[in-house]
Amino acid sequence: MAPQLGPSSRRGFTLIELLVVIAIIAVLIGLLVPAVQKVREAANRISCTNNLKQIGLALHHYHDSHKKLPPASLVPYGKLNTNNNLNDDNYLNFTLPFGPNWAVLILPYIEQNALYQQANTSSYPGIPVTPSVVPPYDKVNNSWRSLRGVPIPTYLCPSDPNNQTPYNDPGPNAPKETGWARGNYGVTASYEDYDHVARGAHYVTSSKGPLKGVTATAVMSANYGARFADITDGTSNTLMAAELRAGIAPTDPRGVWALGFPSASIVNAGRAPYNPTPNNSLGDSGSDGDEIQNCYKFWNPAIGSKQRMGCINDKGAIMTSGMARSMHPGGVNCCFADGSTRFIQESIDEYTWGLLLSKADDLVITSEDF
Repeated sequence: MAPQLGPSSRRGFTLIELLVVIAIIAVLIGLLVPAVQKVREAANRISCTNNLKQIGLALHHYHDSHKKLPPASLVPYGKLNTNNNLNDDNYLNFTLPFGPNWAVLILPYIEQNALYQQANTSSYPGIPVTPSVVPPYDKVNNSWRSLRGVPIPTYLCPSDPNNQTPYNDPGPNAPKETGWARGNYGVTASYEDYDHVARGAHYVTSSKGPLKGVTATAVMSANYGARFADITDGTSNTLMAAELRAGIAPTDPRGVWALGFPSASIVNAGRAPYNPTPNNSLGDSGSDGDEIQNCYKFWNPAIGSKQRMGCINDKGAIMTSGMARSMHPGGVNCCFADGSTRFIQESIDEYTWGLLLSKADDLVITSEDF
């Protein structure tokens, strides 16, 4: 007679065994997530580099067609250069009827010709303009702004989540034109305040720091685009474009592709203790950021050191300067005037960074930190 089988000897996991398995899975996930994030960031950085290459190529094509680079911005009522020393807030004030910027002017060269035709940039300003006399908004043809809300993929870095939030604060004197699309790249205008180098002016830095006595000379600035022959420091030693971070709030005008002002679509910082190098963490005190001067609308104590955005808690309406910033760990992507791209480490020293931003300072870069 066959032996009788007893009760099944199979048993489930004990609680301790189950907890051990869960712990092992958690450890594996903990090891996997950083690896996935690292791969994703590497892909984003490659995409960002490709964007800058496309921008650099477009700027070269513009130069081929016009025999000079585009102006960083059009501000025809900004005053003319006087004694090689400009100081005019009209170049900095985004509440005035400013014109198209470089990012609008190169649209035909990044396969956006239909949008460029819509902008009809030649219609601006539509009236005779006298330097130093700001015309009324309602007299100026601002029809080019019809493209302000169109996102341009070439102008967006995939690592910056804030570039999906439109800018909605055009200023008290401007029409209620909300919905400005974001961007993450700016052409370079040396390292001084933007008005100091307007119309291609050369400006000797007087601020304390390693750049004191150095002549700031912009590749592009308000109403000015250089010829490559003007870049006497060498196109492989001079930055032409770099990354910018998009604003953290709808009232933050940084990283707005069609807005021709520092930190919106222009990089021009790096002097004295004010924004000495890319991705710096200045700004918390309210007086050392030197980024833009209307941060009071979105100010918080962490905006400088923790969010690495740097700005002044001031109620002004001007944008004086904008440092290169990115969401990439360790530095920013940049495009040189020869069209090449490089990842510049945020550890670069202030002096070297300033010389890279200046096209004709006649000084030799000796550092290998870039």
